[in-house]
Amino acid sequence: MTNTTAIITAQTKRATAQTLRTIRNGAFVFVVAVIAAVVLIQAQGYAAFPTVAAGFDYSLGTPTAIARTFAWGLPLVVAALGVSLAFRSGMFNLGAEGQVYAGAMAAALTGAYIGPLFPALHLLLVTLVAAVVGGLIAGGLGWLRARWNVDEVVSTLLSNYILILFCTYLVTGPLRDPSRQSGTTRRVYDTAMFQEVIPRTGLTSGVVLVVIVAVFVWWLSERSVTGYRWRMTGNAHGFAAASGVDTARSQIRSMVVSGAFAATAGSLLVTASQGRYWTEIGSGIGWDAVLIALVARAKPVPTIIWVAVYSIMRSTARGIEQVSTVPSELSSVLISIIIIVVAARAGLFARAAGALARLTSRKGR
Repeated sequence: MTNTTAIITAQTKRATAQTLRTIRNGAFVFVVAVIAAVVLIQAQGYAAFPTVAAGFDYSLGTPTAIARTFAWGLPLVVAALGVSLAFRSGMFNLGAEGQVYAGAMAAALTGAYIGPLFPALHLLLVTLVAAVVGGLIAGGLGWLRARWNVDEVVSTLLSNYILILFCTYLVTGPLRDPSRQSGTTRRVYDTAMFQEVIPRTGLTSGVVLVVIVAVFVWWLSERSVTGYRWRMTGNAHGFAAASGVDTARSQIRSMVVSGAFAATAGSLLVTASQGRYWTEIGSGIGWDAVLIALVARAKPVPTIIWVAVYSIMRSTARGIEQVSTVPSELSSVLISIIIIVVAARAGLFARAAGALARLTSRKGR
């Protein structure tokens, strides 16, 4: 009992230290992003600080604004957590964008052509169908890597084009809603839609699904035997194989779960927002998920924190666009700066620590 308590205490301390470290690093990068935004806005000829303040007021100024800001990030949380699971097993799932589109299409068809049903049952069916479609796609690509040694970076990357173009063909051809001019599917039944929790914010009861996914991914990644095998496979493939871990099975399963969650994110775009599939429904969420999983080093809690930071940046950029001519693509520039800063962060901190140590030693003389 004493040993168990000690282990739990040590794990809790490590988790707390990791969370604090993530918050500290996030705060550092957030400050860098604000400084970069100020410089870019000033270069456009606007008063930087009032403009940035107006942007933050749009994203975080009221409870309604906060709900609207984070409602956009809910599908991104699910997709990024899915990508992080594959990364931890050593598999680079760069096909999240295509899997998001495939999941959205599966959800739209299930919601429009099956039903109406009891709301909870219909939503469960729509989500499960989307997850199965995404899991089969990513699992198949993982199988090619594990069994035939097909580079998953290439196969998952190319799968995006195949899936997105195929979905575009369907929505502009045989599955197009004839009552609309644009390429969209029929609207799903109301029983396949999450209900809005806060009016005019886009925040729906789908947040419950996102919380369940987040808790499950954390448990799977950090506390389960399966997650431990996946991490061992990713960190030390040879050691894992020598220890009796079926590394091929671990990689395939991690890809199945990764694809399932990416597709679930796509289903949320339909059931919590759009109500139908249309050609640009993904909006780059899959690519954003890959970037955030990389920045967060594929860990669940840092992934969620980075999604929150990114959501605030996106919403703030839209607020800035409303009070100036600075385009909302400013957020894309800032996220690029963040990636560079995060990549260089360890070296910057090491250099700063070294300079401080040298300065201290000189003063000591």
